[in-house]
Amino acid sequence: MIESTERAGNTWWALIRGKLAACWWQLLAVQVLFAGAVVAELRLSVALDGSGLRMAGDLFLLAANGLTAAWSWSAVLRILDGGHGILSALRPDLRRVWRLAGWLVALDVFGLLRLLCDIDVNAYVDIAFSPMMKAVLLGSVYLLFAAALLPMAILLEGRGFRRAFRLSHGGWSTVLRVLPVVLIGSVASSGLQYWQTTTLGTFPAPPHAVLVQVAAALGGALKDALTAVLLYAAYRLSSPADSSVKPPTARRS
Repeated sequence: MIESTERAGNTWWALIRGKLAACWWQLLAVQVLFAGAVVAELRLSVALDGSGLRMAGDLFLLAANGLTAAWSWSAVLRILDGGHGILSALRPDLRRVWRLAGWLVALDVFGLLRLLCDIDVNAYVDIAFSPMMKAVLLGSVYLLFAAALLPMAILLEGRGFRRAFRLSHGGWSTVLRVLPVVLIGSVASSGLQYWQTTTLGTFPAPPHAVLVQVAAALGGALKDALTAVLLYAAYRLSSPADSSVKPPTARRS
């Protein structure tokens, strides 16, 4: 049992090292590209908010973030799973990307809470300043874990949330691979957002605002690239037996 566990661990790290060595720069380039799109979406959302269209801005940001994240996952997985170049990887399977985007929007707890604040601020306050908020925070972390392999389940297998749930709960080895990635990634994202908010939280914005946004975007791109490789490696080694699912194959254009 010990030898089997060690062998699986060695295989996981070997797969990670192999993927990073083979395509680290393509992954980083794709993530930087989509990080730029996220910055543009945020600036447009702020412009809408400044025009008095706060709800429209939050709704746009929720939908745009879901679509951008889904498209980014599509490009990254095409590189990791099929050895595509950057331009080829950016051509998505629109049906699966839209499906993943819908799930990502539905699972964006804090984005949905922002919309609730726009619709009914009293209901938002009742949740945010009550013991229920602790349950919401814990539930959001669990959802991140349960859906961590959702991009692979949808984009590579054409399945859905149930398959992703089975993958992430497939065994202790999978949990120990996926959960730390989710937790550390969440902390890193929160840290970057906090740093950006506190640095730019003055009015008018400081002269170096653009540099701060670029630095945060680059940090997020690096974090997302590493997260994608770690979760992809966990997926490749954690698929529970399912006779109805064919193993993922490389898709080439």
